[in-house]
Amino acid sequence: MRPATKETAYRFLELASFGDIVLMEDDSPYGTAIATYVIVKYAREAGIPVYIDDVLDSLSLVGKHLKFLGIDEDFSDVSVIKTGGIENVGNVIERLPVESEPIMYITRHREITREILSRGRHINIVLGMERMFAFLGNRREFYLFVTYLKELLGNRNRKAFYILNRNIIPGIKFNPLPELEEIASTVVEIRIKDGVHVVIPKKALFVEIIGKEFAGKLEEIMRW
Repeated sequence: MRPATKETAYRFLELASFGDIVLMEDDSPYGTAIATYVIVKYAREAGIPVYIDDVLDSLSLVGKHLKFLGIDEDFSDVSVIKTGGIENVGNVIERLPVESEPIMYITRHREITREILSRGRHINIVLGMERMFAFLGNRREFYLFVTYLKELLGNRNRKAFYILNRNIIPGIKFNPLPELEEIASTVVEIRIKDGVHVVIPKKALFVEIIGKEFAGKLEEIMRW
């Protein structure tokens, strides 16, 4: 097991190219919160604007978990596209309802995304996507949404991190992980091992890191 230092984490985020989708499968208590915090912190230091897709108050939960861990973060400088939910966190620039017809949501989301990315390179963090899949009622809707995600792949003004809660996946009618893992250029798991959060790359352009375990202690990450 290798230590996940700030330099190691930032190097991993730097190596992900614009146009890539990084899928992060979280199976730990605070992995989503920590990953969001680290990505935003990296983006600030790199001077790259961030926008977050916040599905059903997922960003609010991230903020509460960070506060519990002793990290004060309000995401006030982060643009937020809010889908459903009632708790406003960050700079909410657009609100989208959870539509009964996915094509209506996709059409509006596409317009907003194009407008954001027309202004240059951004990092996009997607929180709660697994909850969106839970609303899809049939295979047509499922593959319509998957096709839209494929459409976003390769946009050179976007570097995306989809952070999913694996514990919710078993309750979803259509498991999105096989499709998302195929779309993503990089796939990592976040889990707890020996009392620490561990990141394990499952799919990566740099094959030498696949299967390696990078462990990060909370008290060290908080000092980054």
